[in-house]
Amino acid sequence: MARYNTEMFCRFVYNPELSYDDLLAFEASLKLGLTGILRDYGGEFIHFEETGDAMRLQCVFAGHDEDLFHALCDRIAPLTDGRVEAGILFVDKDLALLHIYSLHDSAWRECCVRMPDPGPLTRAMADRDLGACRTLP
Repeated sequence: MARYNTEMFCRFVYNPELSYDDLLAFEASLKLGLTGILRDYGGEFIHFEETGDAMRLQCVFAGHDEDLFHALCDRIAPLTDGRVEAGILFVDKDLALLHIYSLHDSAWRECCVRMPDPGPLTRAMADRDLGACRTLP
């Protein structure tokens, strides 16, 4: 059975100056583009939820890899061209790390949060080096 170590949550907020028809057309092309990008990088169970002036996206990935997250942001950032901006959260399902990204004006910024160990049992069971969290300006 497949194991998915990372859950990705996104929120895309549309520019309020978009007309209703322009928003619908843009949202359709955005969903198509995002689906292709996520599949290119191994995203599965891709789910979109339209909320009017925003859109939510959720999917899973087999691994939890900061290089993967950066590659995804590099591909998604150009879509944030003034018509939309985005926030992305990657959750390590073992609850060790949270990677948070903001994307707008075709660029992205990053924040990483290491979850505190609940206690000695969690530290004893750690089976991997989580590495250092980095913050980019």
